[in-house]
Amino acid sequence: MRSIYAAGLIALLMAPCAQAQTISRSTLGNGLTVLAWQSDHAQVAGIAAVVGASGAHESNATRGSRALLQQMLSIASHDAVVEKLSPISGVVGPAGSAGLGVNTNFDFVEAAYAVSVEELDEGLALFADQLFEVELTEEDLDQSRDLTVRSFEAAQESPVQVTFDLFRAALYGDSAMAQPQQGDPESLEAITLADLQSFRDTYYVPSNTWLCIVSPLRVEEASAAVSRAFGGVASRPAPPAAPEPVLPSESLVEVGDSPALVQASLVIGVPLPSCNDPIFPAAEVLTQLLEGPGGRLHRDLHLLTALGLALPTRLLDEHYPINVLSVQPARDPFLAVHTLAAPRAIEAARAGVLRHIFALRTGAATEDELARAKARVINAHRLSTQRPSDTALYLARRSFFGLAGADEAIAAVEAVTSEDLNAVAKQYFGRHAVGIQMPSTQAGGQL
Repeated sequence: MRSIYAAGLIALLMAPCAQAQTISRSTLGNGLTVLAWQSDHAQVAGIAAVVGASGAHESNATRGSRALLQQMLSIASHDAVVEKLSPISGVVGPAGSAGLGVNTNFDFVEAAYAVSVEELDEGLALFADQLFEVELTEEDLDQSRDLTVRSFEAAQESPVQVTFDLFRAALYGDSAMAQPQQGDPESLEAITLADLQSFRDTYYVPSNTWLCIVSPLRVEEASAAVSRAFGGVASRPAPPAAPEPVLPSESLVEVGDSPALVQASLVIGVPLPSCNDPIFPAAEVLTQLLEGPGGRLHRDLHLLTALGLALPTRLLDEHYPINVLSVQPARDPFLAVHTLAAPRAIEAARAGVLRHIFALRTGAATEDELARAKARVINAHRLSTQRPSDTALYLARRSFFGLAGADEAIAAVEAVTSEDLNAVAKQYFGRHAVGIQMPSTQAGGQL
């Protein structure tokens, strides 16, 4: 355990600090929130926007509108970047594709890319046009719908993804958070171009958007460039807040089956406090007590044996059957553990994982455990700020939730005590949720 902890510290010490200078924050006349940060390490400008369009804003009839709009944004921006900017600009992701990199979370949608400093004005103008003003066409809708349906169908072919969907249904009940974020083929087919235009006009507005730019320029220069590009976007009223979800009050289990499975697949978890709650840093640390080669779940050889899996050591090293899922930025996040088990061992797997989770309500963390868990959380914050576009996304997300930058996040993690971990677990672990996928031949007789 000490060698793993030491490796974590080495990675932490090598990672540069993303918040060595002050983050500038301002609001344009149309309501756009602008963050700017000067990075001495940046060679390009990273630009990111978070739009407060929530899955709760979609009705059952328009489920998937955000996914379609994001897909259209990705496609249209790719063509625009290739046409208007040099090859060094608009590059996103490790594959180096051009255009805006987009993502759809439950609470928000986001887009990001990088541009050369010499083309900053052109890059920002393109971003503003693509995000708020580009014309939506039937051709774009058809192409985006086809890609989104294919994405949905691919996800349904993944037993692990379906297990995760079952877990979300158990955790979130009848709320919108339990629904697929990209919609389903039926809802996607029913959405019209007029529906999408109305949704974008309501929710993709400056007053509902947080934009961040990270560049080698002084923050005054960067903010002025944003103002030139986005200041002319028409002001529209901020949309209504997303309705508060009504979540289950009791523990629930959702079960499915799949012919693609040989072993059972389980996701077991509990709610966590909102990421803008002052006690959320303790929840981050608490999760890392369980995760990784030095975490409690990996050290429990009795639990590993109880799974009923005959796995050679080589496979265990590469594909350990118990993994803690990453905690996502959300208003209603969760701690979740995915595990494989022999069909006959699903109850032993469920009970074994929950035993570790519930032990966090009263059991104290050792000094080594607490230090290791904090180092892993701090590393995660550092790794989120390695590239300009990553840093811009990180800061825009945190601003959306009313949070400050990485320095403040890390200071909050460093202040967490073992008693704080117990307090979070006692308050939030009163109910749990389980999603189970069984091999089809076993589903009827095991549950």
